[in-house]
Amino acid sequence: MVLALLFSAACGSTAKQPPGGTSDAGVAALSDNFAGSSLDPAWSVVNAQDVSLSVASGSLAMQLINGVLWFNASRGVLVYKLVTGDFAATTTAHARKASAPAAPPDSAIHLGGLMARSPASDSGSENYLFAVVGFGDQGHLTVETKTTVNGSSLYDGPVWPSADAELRLCRVGSKFSLYKRSVGAPAWTPAANYDRPDLPATLQVGPNLYAPAGDLRVTVDGFRFAPVASAADCAQ
Repeated sequence: MVLALLFSAACGSTAKQPPGGTSDAGVAALSDNFAGSSLDPAWSVVNAQDVSLSVASGSLAMQLINGVLWFNASRGVLVYKLVTGDFAATTTAHARKASAPAAPPDSAIHLGGLMARSPASDSGSENYLFAVVGFGDQGHLTVETKTTVNGSSLYDGPVWPSADAELRLCRVGSKFSLYKRSVGAPAWTPAANYDRPDLPATLQVGPNLYAPAGDLRVTVDGFRFAPVASAADCAQ
């Protein structure tokens, strides 16, 4: 399975270079198990002034300082690396109140997870897609999916049983597949599929979060990148 190269690349497997993309070993090398005591400087941050970041015990904690949103033209927080070509990005996300770290959020639009965004959004219209877990705008916990095209957002937020989820974002050409599952579950559940031929070959990819009031802390337990060769690899 191509996705297994995430692990085998570290054991000396031969890298291959897909046309117009990053080598398989190069994609896997972008992964971070957050084993240190501070965030690797290889990560960049959108709206760094609005978030406090800390690394401990294999997790990255992102705590909002100010209220921000990923919706239409509004811009939230994204911690990212640049990824070129096809890939799968996977993490386990936990959404909590900043004011009560053991409690899940219970106010509308307190969410975090993982995201892929066009770098051109930094100086133009927002273009991105993501999957996030937390409390949505319909009064319940959710895994929400969203696609934003030229600053216009469409999203879906079905009920989810907790404020924790394993999330995956997979790209094969212009096709993006989002997956979710309960922590430790054996199989992925499709969350959304988007065709985004407008997005460039190189994207900003990583954990994100947003809330209008700022009472949000999201932790992610590692962030794994893996090469994929086809849509069938995405749910492996």
